[in-house]
Amino acid sequence: MTTKNITNSHNQLVETQQALANAIRQGISAEHSYDPTRLAVYARLVRNNTLGFIDRCYVEVPKHLESSQWVESKEIFIREGKAHSPYFQDIAGEFLTFCQQRELFTPAILELMDFEYTQLLAEVSQENVPSSFEWDEQTEMKLSGCAFLRSYESDFISSQFVELASQTTQLIVWRDSEFGVYFQTLNQLDFWLLTYLSEQSASLAAILQELETLTTNSAELKPLLQQTWMTWIAREAVIPSN
Repeated sequence: MTTKNITNSHNQLVETQQALANAIRQGISAEHSYDPTRLAVYARLVRNNTLGFIDRCYVEVPKHLESSQWVESKEIFIREGKAHSPYFQDIAGEFLTFCQQRELFTPAILELMDFEYTQLLAEVSQENVPSSFEWDEQTEMKLSGCAFLRSYESDFISSQFVELASQTTQLIVWRDSEFGVYFQTLNQLDFWLLTYLSEQSASLAAILQELETLTTNSAELKPLLQQTWMTWIAREAVIPSN
């Protein structure tokens, strides 16, 4: 019976892929004797796809940068970054991580980048969002897998992305059952409730009981909490846990 060393074959494949990636980044083909013409075509294809993926994800960010600064950041990523996936959302995420690690932009710009990438995550999420369901005060609910909470030290929402103000902002980005992607800033009650449901599932009855242990004016807050609960169910950001 013929056997193969799978580990060695895998290592050789990884080494070959790495060598090809380096050749694409740096235009080097001598080590593995890649045909220069074919390498140039493939490198141009990879480059164009990568730049296209980044630009389709980050629409607002370039408006707050010098054109040359945005172009240079992408060139550095192509030249020095280590993209591990051919998928749109993964490349956009790897570019974000690269910019964060290298501190290529100001904290406010990096937060705007994170926001735009989070919108992409909501859009491509494979989590199911039910369009309708029955529930009562005892129904265990959770934050949808297509909903993402964010807390930033800058505010670009209030100005509709025109300004990057120094203001703490808490917000949610989510996708509904019809694949619409939305975002909204949150008040303290919204953020507390949605954070709680992101950490564990709970019923409205249990949440109301929990509220009594947290504050002395729970009687005043209960109607607000109930309204907040129903609001986020109606927006399909809070769904049954099973």
